[in-house]
Amino acid sequence: MNPVTLTWRLLTADELTRVYLHEMCRDFPQSERKPLSMILTSEAAGTAHTWGVFDGEALAAYLLMVRPVGCAMSQLDYFAVLPQYRAAGLGAALLAELPSHENGASAILIEAECPEKAEDEAMAVRRLGFYARCGAQDVGWTEHLFDAWFRVLVLPCGSRTPDAETTVQGLVDCYRRTMGEPQWRKYVTFYRPDGSTAQF
Repeated sequence: MNPVTLTWRLLTADELTRVYLHEMCRDFPQSERKPLSMILTSEAAGTAHTWGVFDGEALAAYLLMVRPVGCAMSQLDYFAVLPQYRAAGLGAALLAELPSHENGASAILIEAECPEKAEDEAMAVRRLGFYARCGAQDVGWTEHLFDAWFRVLVLPCGSRTPDAETTVQGLVDCYRRTMGEPQWRKYVTFYRPDGSTAQF
């Protein structure tokens, strides 16, 4: 599949609902999925948007993004290529193309599950490897979000890659604007490479 022949466009609420029910419920375990109502509310409020990548009329992939008004960076929330389009390098090609669609974003923020904390360690290792091959850089920080542990990665949107502190501050900004001040501080904690807790 040649990525050049594919079309990117934002999904409507009805399309996103179908993608959630028919694709996301297959691609992501229930423990990793936000409720559909939460996703639709975020999109209606303008804090999130979803790209559908189409092969003609057929959906080939989808990318759910979080970028509240005022945020300098976009956060990749969910990304999957449909089964019939997998194993041909399409995922890597689309991730490389993503920055050109996130107009004005300085970087793409990515959270990848920590292998040592994951239920499926092998899958978590593969995800980290995939993102690394696509040019995403592990900034060395760890994030505890609700009951899950993540590595913080960044994919630059230009020639300049934000440093670790700026990258994590970008995630903090996203959470502060989407969850509110008390909630994000309660449910999200960032740890520096030396294991110390970061204060923001």
